[in-house]
Amino acid sequence: MTQLMINNVNFHVDMFEEKMITDANTGEELKRLNFSFSVVGKAAYDKYDAFFEDPYFEVTNMETKETLTLKNISHSTFYQSPEITDHTNIVFRVKLQQEPVKAKEQVKNEQQTENTVNEMLLSRIKFKALVELLEEKGFLTEKELYTKIEEVAERDFDILRDELSHSKKEVKA
Repeated sequence: MTQLMINNVNFHVDMFEEKMITDANTGEELKRLNFSFSVVGKAAYDKYDAFFEDPYFEVTNMETKETLTLKNISHSTFYQSPEITDHTNIVFRVKLQQEPVKAKEQVKNEQQTENTVNEMLLSRIKFKALVELLEEKGFLTEKELYTKIEEVAERDFDILRDELSHSKKEVKA
């Protein structure tokens, strides 16, 4: 293996290792790529050091034509920027790995739950503010409010639940 295409940049790699690892949390088999490549000079070092700061990369193995989205695990060299001259040969070592599908689904579900909780909190805050305002202005008492809530719930609960169910189906479609 001598060539990888990473985010549309062609890399001639010196060392390449592809292995399967098992994710400790999900049990999924994930592909990990370890590779190295060389550049010469400070400008090239700065360019590739910055390039590998991104969290994700689209990687194509030019031999197999397989394309994967991989997470940046690490990149390193034996040098620090101040000690590099225009003639220094620098070897970068890079580790990229697939992310577990189950972990991505879990994050998505957690975000949906957080959004739902935030919407519920906002609704309760608005309701509480409205109740306090109406009570302060003398338009209703707490007893009148809860009597009305029971009346509306008894009358409209099933209708409102059905409306919410239909709006969820429309959003998913």
